[in-house]
Parts: sequence; C-alpha cells; structure tokens
Amino acid sequence: MRMMTVGIGAAGLLALAASSAVAEPALPKGAYILPGSAVPKILRQCSRSAPKIGEGSWQPQAAGIRELEAALPGELRKRSSGESSHWQNLLRDWRRQYVGIVRGGRRYIYGSFAQDDSSSIAFDWQREPMQVCDGGVSFFGVEYDVARRRFTHVAFNGPY
Repeated sequence: MRMMTVGIGAAGLLALAASSAVAEPALPKGAYILPGSAVPKILRQCSRSAPKIGEGSWQPQAAGIRELEAALPGELRKRSSGESSHWQNLLRDWRRQYVGIVRGGRRYIYGSFAQDDSSSIAFDWQREPMQVCDGGVSFFGVEYDVARRRFTHVAFNGPY
C-alpha cells in the first residue's frame, strides 16, 4: 500500500480555520462597550452613587454583556418591590454603555442605562460616557461581578 501526502497550502488552512471558527455574538441593539479610558468618566455621576474606580480596566465581550442583561430584569424587580412593567422592555427601550473594571483582582462590568429617548440626549453613544444629572429612574447604573455572576451595585438617578 502506498501512502499519499496531500498539502492544502496556506489559503486552504485559512479557509478551513474560518469555516470552523465560532463567530462572537453581536452586541444587543442599543448596547455599547466603551474603551477602558472611559472608566473614570462613566463612574463620575452627579445624581447617583457609583462603584469605586479600581486599579485597571478590561474589555468585556458581547457574551458577558448578554449574561448581565439576562439577569438584570430580575435584579431590578427585586430592588423595586416587585414592580415589573417598568423593566419588561429593558433591552428594547433602553440605551446602555458598558465598561470593564478590575478591582481587587476581580473583573466587573459596569453599565450605565438611559431610557431611550433620542431627542433628549444627543451625543456619541459609542465613544462618550453618559453623565446625566437628575432624571429619576430613567437613568441608572449597575455593576456586575463576572465570576460570581451577581450584581454588586445598583443606583438610580432619583428615588424609585
């Protein structure tokens, strides 16, 4: 029996790798991940408390954002005495910005949320951290501990 060696070349290897790669899921509509340089500004809020800045930053991925967003409506219902109608369209009716924070060697995702009313807030959602004074429950922030899969901070711009 004679053995044959078949070469597929660099182009063939690239095509094979591309066809077997799993694509990163896209961010949900209305969600934006800001660079680590945005952490100090997004945590400087005038109408709500925010977590401490930490010693570094990291870049969250869409999968982590989706995990946080899946858990968030239940967390908000618990904190707002079971009121659910306000949070049922959280992902459809709200814009949100996310940054990754490293504090005490742990990874956190901080999200800043604004009820989607494009006429009232006009700025670059993909690059400029949102800072809004007042606004009540139409603006809030959350911090999510990635490893423990739990929220460590939730604050609104006004009383609920």
